[in-house]
Amino acid sequence: MKKILFIISLVIIFIFLLNLKNIYKILPVEKKVVVKNFVLEKYENLSDKSKILIRVLNLEPFKQLQIRYKRLNPDINNLNNDYNVKFLPLTQTDKFNLSKYKINFKKEKNTKNDTGYGFFKPFFIEIFNDNLIVVNNNGEILFSPLDKFFKKNKDNLDFKTIKTNLKPDGTQNSKIMGTLTHKEKIYISHINYENNCQIYNISHANINLENLIFENFFKSKSCGENLNAGRMKVLNFNGSDGLLATIGGEKLNEPSGKPQNLNSDIGKIIFIDFKTKEKKIYSMGHRNPQGLFVENDLIIATEHGPKGGDEINKIIYGKNYGWPIASYGKAYDHVNKNKDKRYLKDHSSNNFKEPIFSFVPSIGISEIIKIPNKFSTNWHENFLLASLNGGSLYRIKFNTTFEKIIYKERIFVNKRIRDLKYSDKYNAVILALEDWKEIGILNQIIKD
Repeated sequence: MKKILFIISLVIIFIFLLNLKNIYKILPVEKKVVVKNFVLEKYENLSDKSKILIRVLNLEPFKQLQIRYKRLNPDINNLNNDYNVKFLPLTQTDKFNLSKYKINFKKEKNTKNDTGYGFFKPFFIEIFNDNLIVVNNNGEILFSPLDKFFKKNKDNLDFKTIKTNLKPDGTQNSKIMGTLTHKEKIYISHINYENNCQIYNISHANINLENLIFENFFKSKSCGENLNAGRMKVLNFNGSDGLLATIGGEKLNEPSGKPQNLNSDIGKIIFIDFKTKEKKIYSMGHRNPQGLFVENDLIIATEHGPKGGDEINKIIYGKNYGWPIASYGKAYDHVNKNKDKRYLKDHSSNNFKEPIFSFVPSIGISEIIKIPNKFSTNWHENFLLASLNGGSLYRIKFNTTFEKIIYKERIFVNKRIRDLKYSDKYNAVILALEDWKEIGILNQIIKD
């Protein structure tokens, strides 16, 4: 009898394991989050050998995520092709420590979809008066004193919620796309949906760590679709201070003529005067500019290409950067529509501005910042570039005219990096790691 009960128990367990995926599908969203976080915690604590074995046996718990990153099928060449490859804490010049801290977002995205892509939560970071402010794409705003990340005792790293009247829900037609703090204000770029159009907005509020009351600063009159770009920086243009902002995005393999149309804000970098609110198109021909750096008259923008062709561009007033006519990328072959579409492979001969550099294949390019020389004696006049799908930082050295890259070093992080900030006080780089909703702190390991 005991043997029969044992066999029945094994059969029940086996059936249960086979149906785990179906059981998971019928769970409420909040329960799915609990299950995912539990599995993630256990998975992250596994050894590298165990994770390799799980991948080889096709038992990957986050299969959708690995399919998205095209790394589901292990290949022996990946193990063989590792000449001079270094992983943190090692880099080409120094050793760096990357510490990671979980963010306990309270609000979950308002969506019925539960895909690998939806597992992570895009968010942005700002430093204000020694506080780290975190803004996720569905409008939840949190903060934590920055010194907590650098104390020896890091037990209490809870973020506090800031109330706000800004209420996007994090879906495709209602989301945050960028943040900026300037003087005593915070600026947030976001979209809402009106008359079957995504409308690009910038709202601002006086910074108050208890309650942020936003007012509209700018509202575009252009009709967008699948907008994703929304970086902002302060620029003095023709003697007036204002916001430089990126606007871009489109359906895969369905580029429109809007980036080449001066009557549309889509596919542009625009300047908005702080005082008059007057808007000017600063540059055009952009696809999806995800990163922006401004220092005096120097403007660097990073931009998603299609399949391949992510760009680093030196932005010059009045210039045209070629999209959707010229690109070093190609159409997405997993999208049935327009998969045979071709782009010109030369910018300058077609009267467009060439990129400083184009990544082929693409890296999922994101924010770019300049690193002060004190961060490392071996990093002189260096920039750090973030990537999403590439899960890496890129240390970059430009030439003096910012017309070409002298060298670049990939620093693998294995996390999607949405945003970067540098803390002068702590001489550290702060990373927005959106895969598992974490803050990363990168600083040099100093020898005693």
